[in-house]
Amino acid sequence: MGIRARPDLVRLAVVVSLAAATSSCGTDDGGPSFNGCAPSQFIDRSAASASRTVGFGGASGSTLFSYSPACITIAAGQSVTFSGGGSSGFGAHPLAPGALGAPTAGSAGNPIQRTTDGNLREATVVFNVAGTFPYICETHAAAGMAGVVRVQ
Repeated sequence: MGIRARPDLVRLAVVVSLAAATSSCGTDDGGPSFNGCAPSQFIDRSAASASRTVGFGGASGSTLFSYSPACITIAAGQSVTFSGGGSSGFGAHPLAPGALGAPTAGSAGNPIQRTTDGNLREATVVFNVAGTFPYICETHAAAGMAGVVRVQ
């Protein structure tokens, strides 16, 4: 006499959990929030001399399963370099546009391309138009490895 889970309730619980994890809830300023980036968490990197490198896998201040900084603001026409430094590549941390379970989240025309080459440790993306462009590590997004580039 064991306990049996009802498949319909298990499916409902999974759907609710995924919806909560991937939702784009409104923020205090009325804008969308993606990948855990609330308005107060964005770091301004729009100055001409600012570093626009987002480290991952232990590079540039990141932990093994995080991006650093994860939430940045840049100006249209500027680029961001995603870098694993000397030890991490896109094979272990595949970069993809969007939010967990929502690859088209954010503004249309996300210039971030899915990057999975294990030999590649750095990729530079040019952001020509204003918008909100979320990104994730396809392998570790559920653990919070995600971020957003906000272009003004």
